[in-house]
Amino acid sequence: MAEIYLMGIDIGTTTSKGVLVSENGMIISQHIIEHGVSRPKPNWAEHDADNIWWNDFCQISNMLLKNSQVPPSKVAAVSCSALYPVILPVDRLGKPLRPAILYGIDMRSTAQIMYFKETFGNNYSLQVSGNALSSQSIGPKILWLKQNEPDVFSKTEKILFPTGYITYRLTGSYVADHGSASLGGLPYDTVNCRWDEKSAKECGLQLSQLPELYWSGDLAGKVTAEAAAQTGLAVGTLVAVGTGDHCAEVLSLGAGKAGTAVASYGTTVGVDLCSSRLNPHPELTVCRTGLRGQYLVGGCSAAGAGLTKWFRDNFAQVEIELEKDGGENAYASLTKLAKKAPPGSDGLIALPYFDGERYPFFDPNATGAFIGLTLSHRREHIYRALLESVAYSIRHMSENLTDKGYVFEEMLAVGGGTQSKEWVQIVSDVSGYSQHVLQQTHGSSIGSAFLAGLCARVLSSKSIKEWNMVEHTVTPNEGNKKIYDARYKTYRALYPALLTIRKEI
Repeated sequence: MAEIYLMGIDIGTTTSKGVLVSENGMIISQHIIEHGVSRPKPNWAEHDADNIWWNDFCQISNMLLKNSQVPPSKVAAVSCSALYPVILPVDRLGKPLRPAILYGIDMRSTAQIMYFKETFGNNYSLQVSGNALSSQSIGPKILWLKQNEPDVFSKTEKILFPTGYITYRLTGSYVADHGSASLGGLPYDTVNCRWDEKSAKECGLQLSQLPELYWSGDLAGKVTAEAAAQTGLAVGTLVAVGTGDHCAEVLSLGAGKAGTAVASYGTTVGVDLCSSRLNPHPELTVCRTGLRGQYLVGGCSAAGAGLTKWFRDNFAQVEIELEKDGGENAYASLTKLAKKAPPGSDGLIALPYFDGERYPFFDPNATGAFIGLTLSHRREHIYRALLESVAYSIRHMSENLTDKGYVFEEMLAVGGGTQSKEWVQIVSDVSGYSQHVLQQTHGSSIGSAFLAGLCARVLSSKSIKEWNMVEHTVTPNEGNKKIYDARYKTYRALYPALLTIRKEI
């Protein structure tokens, strides 16, 4: 048995997952938990920090140790990644004052975004944070809290991110990483790697109410006795600062070379390009990665595996029951179902904007649609059309980058969605890009474990390449691409064509 183990746990939008790995990156144990998103009002999206984040973390940590039989004392360090940018107000005792307000899928702060634009002008956010104001921005969310829940705001001691809350529960320290802070835009100063006092003041905050900033692999503290009792970890285990889930995913790929694009198949799907320079553009999001000197430029849509989950939960009861009886995973069954429909779904096209859209355009009121339905279409057509709609979105996002002069040298695929070979093939056929799928699909949890290794100083930032090699490469089917090229033109025309009708609904 190896002497050193590292634990990485990721808290996602609808799924939490964790791995316990050896020093060379071999997975010893893994565990996954599903959870929901609370939507108390239209355009709101929230998580209960204790019942979801901390509860999932504790369950996963205990299961990783139990299933592996690794003594807690052999775990050198632990790190957490999580959904971001998300805000959680806590009181002076570190207790949540309300459910956390999630990232861009929560669009309650539209009025506050306009206020920021009117107060600072359109260019201030771009120049300081590297990002235009949008539903991703944490500044407007904080201002919403101040204006709409003044009692909560008056009791707020700190504004934390999900990783920051987990780290606080583990160590008692209030910290945040530069990667998570930078994607949230104002009040973070991406250029100077610090909080921006001017915009923080406009949110009603003093800088002392924001967590201390570190790099993702830095030491946040050590596991306390109270946290050890709940997580199963040993008292004194090193805790890394951690980062956002997408930063951790990119790290897990070993993607740091400029020109490397990353397609992330998660609840929401994103396309980002690695860059060594900060070059803000109002249509792109920019964030620092978990490591110094690296940036990601691109963006994340509002759609992805959330669509496949919606279909599974509402239209795949047979597959769900078969899985419960010990049969095949429901998603695997649905992938087989989708293969029964031809490329292009016999003329059926879906718009993936079931939860608005954030990138490559920002429209919180955008809605999904199925166009071309006939009596000959069946479940397989509808499911395949959803997979194809996400592929069209990935092509749209990729074109938005290449139109601005960025060049893709290679594309890596990561995230739970890559387990569907059919979906990855559809994306290559639609986009025209080959995709390298790596051996490990755990993505962010692998990246988190690697950060734990950096924190414990048993790894260097370059050794991630040895952890996760390319398993296979998916290349475009030229015959299918011709079909999809024609469908893509229709797809791009549908959103503007339906705008007028949507306003009348």
